[in-house]
Amino acid sequence: MAADFAHHVLGHGAACLIEGGRINRLSSIFVDCTRTGSLIDLAGPCANLVLGLLAALSLFAVRVIRGADHLPSVRRLFLLLLAAFNLMWFAMQLVFSALTRTDDWAWPMHEWQAEEPVRYTMIAVGTLMYVLTVRFIGSSLSPFARPPSRARIIVGTAWLTAGAIACATAAFDHHPATALQVAAPQSLLLSIGILFAPRHAARAALSRESAAAPLGLSLWWIAAAAVLAVLSVMYLGPGLAIGPAFGR
Repeated sequence: MAADFAHHVLGHGAACLIEGGRINRLSSIFVDCTRTGSLIDLAGPCANLVLGLLAALSLFAVRVIRGADHLPSVRRLFLLLLAAFNLMWFAMQLVFSALTRTDDWAWPMHEWQAEEPVRYTMIAVGTLMYVLTVRFIGSSLSPFARPPSRARIIVGTAWLTAGAIACATAAFDHHPATALQVAAPQSLLLSIGILFAPRHAARAALSRESAAAPLGLSLWWIAAAAVLAVLSVMYLGPGLAIGPAFGR
């Protein structure tokens, strides 16, 4: 939900308003702005990149400066998943757009007259970033990989829940693109690499002697997720119309 909010609301939506446009409709899978341009198109994936990097850098900084045990396990896991979904969305969408000349990178590629070498470079960069993200997530997930099945349950639950909420939200969307056409690929296919992270986590756990990270049942986190899911279905499902905040 955080990745979707960053992409469509903080990214495309905010850029539309900054450019002086009006959002005719903003949902979890589509932003209809009265203005078009590279800034609006790129704002979505760039928002995912920024949020993902902030989460990853926070994890890295805490681990290096203060020690991994300083941050409570539940917050560490939240930052880990936040980094995973956002960075994987950015990287995989970059690869997809460069391959198909569609989606958020299509107009900038056309506007900047990107030749084949540029496309191949985008594909290579996106692929490399995706692989590095999976490895980083796997390494950071190692405290939760004792036993290895524990990490698989954690990421599998997060991955399936993300897909379920995305499809439930998109089910109320009146846009011609259905949940199976947009919501499921965005939530499940773009982040499918997270399912490979437990394998890297298990290997990293074997080479480290730190104790397994405790992870108890947190009703506060579950309640917060449930409330956000309901709000997502209620508002991002049918979509919102927002007037310009800047411009004339």
